[in-house]
Formats: sequence, C-alpha cells, structure tokens
Amino acid sequence: MRTRPRTIERPRLDEDVVPFTEYRRTLNDCFARTARTHRPIVITQNGRSTSVMMSVEDFELTWDEIETWRKRAALSRMIEISRKEFENGEYLTEEESFADVEKMLGEMDADGASR
Repeated sequence: MRTRPRTIERPRLDEDVVPFTEYRRTLNDCFARTARTHRPIVITQNGRSTSVMMSVEDFELTWDEIETWRKRAALSRMIEISRKEFENGEYLTEEESFADVEKMLGEMDADGASR
C-alpha cells in the first residue's frame, strides 16, 4: 500500500464549490487545483451538489485506505467471533488445527494454487 504524502483536505466552500458551467469552462484549472491543493472540487447543477472531482492520485490513495479499513473491520469481527467461540468451548485442539492447515495446503498444491 502506498502512503499518502499528506491527507486530502476538506473542500473549502468558498473556493471548491463550482457550478457545472464554470467547471466545464475551467476544466484544466480544476485539474491543476485538485493536484496542487489535495482538495476535491464539489460540482453543482441547478444549485445542488451533484459530483466531486479529485486527482487520480488522491482517489487511488483514498481507495487503498478504504480497503485497509475494510480489512481491519473484517479482522476485528473475526477476532470477536473467535473470542466468543472460545468462551463457549468451541475451538480446535492444536493437532486439529495443524491437520486442517495441512489439508488446505495439500488441496492448494493439488490445484496449483500455492507457490
């Protein structure tokens, strides 16, 4: 995962809200501004916010951060489930766990999935 050199800034309502007609007219300036400021531009139509423009770099980094948080949340849920199962006496012995892992590795080797 890449690390962001700085965080995406919150849009400034006095600078970063642009009507669609102005956005279309100043598109190159908008590209440069999002890359320079790391602030997204909120695009409006008929006085209502409809879209957000941000640099590709910021989008990719944001997506990476979202995926990291999703994985952390899934891991936290798995840990919580495991704790509850353990408290309820629902667990495998060390031998059973290793046997399951060996079986999975064998299946992966047979499928050509490992290595």
